[in-house]
Amino acid sequence: MYDMTDRPIHQFNLGWKLALVEKGLADKSLLETYSAERLPVISEMLELTTTILNQATTGDVMNRRSPILFMLGINCRFSSIVLDEFVTPVEGKPIKAYGVLEEGYLEAGDRAPDAPNLLHVGPGETDVKTLFSLYRPWYHTVLVFAPSPADATPILTALESYDKGVIRSAVILPSSVPTTRVASAADLVLLDQEGHAYSAYVVEATEIKVFVIRPDGVIGAIIHGAEGMKKYFSKIFLDV
Repeated sequence: MYDMTDRPIHQFNLGWKLALVEKGLADKSLLETYSAERLPVISEMLELTTTILNQATTGDVMNRRSPILFMLGINCRFSSIVLDEFVTPVEGKPIKAYGVLEEGYLEAGDRAPDAPNLLHVGPGETDVKTLFSLYRPWYHTVLVFAPSPADATPILTALESYDKGVIRSAVILPSSVPTTRVASAADLVLLDQEGHAYSAYVVEATEIKVFVIRPDGVIGAIIHGAEGMKKYFSKIFLDV
C-alpha cells in the first residue's frame, strides 16, 4: 500500500507533472516548474552542508540534530503554481525553502500533514482512515473542510467538470456532526472524530476551507471555495 508517511515532498515532484503532460492534460510548461521548485531547496541544502563542514573542520561543531536537518519543513511556498488565498503576498520576501515546521501555521507549498482516526461516514466503507492513506502520486486530492455536507456542495459541483482519473475529493466534517451516514458527491466523507485533521490543517469547525493536495504530497492550494479551486487548476491543466 502507498504511504506518504516518510517520503520527502519532492520525491514525486517531476513524475506527476510528466504524467499529466504525457496524457495531454497539461502544457509542457508545467515541466519547467520542477527546476523552479527544486533549485531553491538544493541551494539552501548546499549552504547548510557547507556550514556544517566548515564548522566541523574548525572544531566549532554546530548542533547536528537541528530540526531543519530532518527536512520536514522543505516547502515550495514561492512556486508559481501554488495558490494561497489566506496569505497576503509580500514583495521581495526571501525564500526559505529549507525551513522547519511551524506549529499552528500552514501555507500553500508546505508538506501536507497527516491526521489519524478519521471515520468514514459516507456510503459503503465503514473503516477508520488517515489522511495519508488517501493520497496517491497519480491524482490531486481535494480536501473540503466544511461544517456540513451541504456546505461542501458548491465545491463538489465545480469538481464534476474535471477528469476523475486525476482528481479525488474528500469532505472532512468536524466532530460535532452526528455520526450518521450521509450522501455526498465526494469520493469520501470523513468525520474528524478526535479533531486531528482540523488541528493539523488549522481550520475552525465553523468555517469552510479547501486544500488541494498535489500528487507529490505538497499543498498546492489553500482556498475559500470553487472559484479559488478553478484558479488553481487553471495553473495545472489545459482547457480549464
